[in-house]
Amino acid sequence: MKQTNSFTGFMPAQLLSKSAGNDDVSSIAQKIHDKVSDIKEKQSELETRLDQMEKKAGRPGATGTKGSKSAATEALSKYIRKGDFTGLDELNTKAMATNSEPDGGYAVPEVIAQELEKLEYQASAVMRLATVVEAETGTYKKLVNLRGTGAGWVGETDDRPNTGTPQLASVDIKLGELYANPQATQQMIDDAAFNVDQFITEEVGEKFSDQLGEALINGDGTNKPKGILTYPNTNEKDKVRAFGTLQFVETVAAGLINFDDVKALRSALNAKYRTGAAFVMNDTTALILSLLKDGNGRYMWQDAVSAGEPPTLFGYPVEIDENMPDIAAGSVPVMFGNLQRGYHIPRRFDIRMLRDPYTSKPYVNFYTTQRIGGGVVNSECIKLLKIKAA
Repeated sequence: MKQTNSFTGFMPAQLLSKSAGNDDVSSIAQKIHDKVSDIKEKQSELETRLDQMEKKAGRPGATGTKGSKSAATEALSKYIRKGDFTGLDELNTKAMATNSEPDGGYAVPEVIAQELEKLEYQASAVMRLATVVEAETGTYKKLVNLRGTGAGWVGETDDRPNTGTPQLASVDIKLGELYANPQATQQMIDDAAFNVDQFITEEVGEKFSDQLGEALINGDGTNKPKGILTYPNTNEKDKVRAFGTLQFVETVAAGLINFDDVKALRSALNAKYRTGAAFVMNDTTALILSLLKDGNGRYMWQDAVSAGEPPTLFGYPVEIDENMPDIAAGSVPVMFGNLQRGYHIPRRFDIRMLRDPYTSKPYVNFYTTQRIGGGVVNSECIKLLKIKAA
């Protein structure tokens, strides 16, 4: 089908007045139209294939469409209100516990689990910046090269001597079980005004996000993530200190942070890790640092230019995490690093819920769990600013 008229409507008058030129323009316009049509057709085919792949993967609600969310919410609502799990079965989201017992609970539909995950990302800068990986077992293992494989330069016909043997270490991160056990009376549940989405978000999502955010900074690693600030630290530089020990930069003055302290912290991070690096601190510390000036009276802090974007410090993003400590003697109120390369968060992506109407009558318990861990995998990627004691 020709669309020549629609294109010529936008052509300059001097071109349309020349019959030979007009024929050339019409020919080009038709070719452009045919090319665009071909691209649209291929795009449609690709979208169809992606939809088919998602259906085969058994991930209902993964596309986030209105219909899929309504179906998932309705299935979960029936389970919460009446214990009817047929809808969840139909969504193929049943999840057993690791011991494979039949009372392992049911996986919260993905579109709702995503809402819970959003709260976790909002509450934790570490969650936003680190690498989140899917764990298939209760322990996530990552091999780390401590010494590095040797390398050298040779000519085309030169011998290739053996290079140094790498020294490998295994970082083992155990997953803990994060749980919430909210209660509601049967009368509340039967009420038509009872909002399932709000109940899950407020009673489970906020509890999960608070607990996880705290653990990623201060967790002791026992049945929970090992928080960044709980790792041993020293003022020794890279290649000198022990693997798994973080480097701190101490402030010049006791009890406060000045311009040079922040510059020293930035410089402590190897340049190869600075791409993707960010500062992490709480809001109180951020306010103090936003007022610091260099020797020429210029602020080193730049506020965000648009909503949703973080402010910057020396050109690097500043992420707010209220689990970071305040400025005080001996505390570590600021970290700077590439957490994507330095800290991993293994997790099982299914969030399970078990409805229990028997244990706490007249209340119905909703025992909800997710398995997650966290740990440093490259201690050269994270630097700490430590406040000098008096």
